[in-house]
Amino acid sequence: MSTATKNDTAKTLNDRIDAARAELKEAVEKVQAQAKELAEKLEARAKSLRDELEKAREKGLGESAKAAADSATESFKSLSQRAVSALGLASNDEVAALNKKLDSLTRKIRKLEKSAA
Repeated sequence: MSTATKNDTAKTLNDRIDAARAELKEAVEKVQAQAKELAEKLEARAKSLRDELEKAREKGLGESAKAAADSATESFKSLSQRAVSALGLASNDEVAALNKKLDSLTRKIRKLEKSAA
């Protein structure tokens, strides 16, 4: 394979990686925005429930209301995690792993470019 062909191949691969990276970044940002919005809604609802339970506790329901408030908060946290999972969204760990893989591939292509030059 000639040097020009190798350079063209490397450039094409770089372009494809850059495009995939940009697309991935856009998708991740969109998913993060949606997840953040969902989490904010769930947190607001959990706070509302907690406040209601605190009021009930003040009226004499005692420690069981506090335990129920804590349970409601944990339930909403769990629900938000399940919602993100049910939507088929990638977790932060999965996105980080994919970014590492892209970085690794980019380094390999750059190395191939240098050896082809």
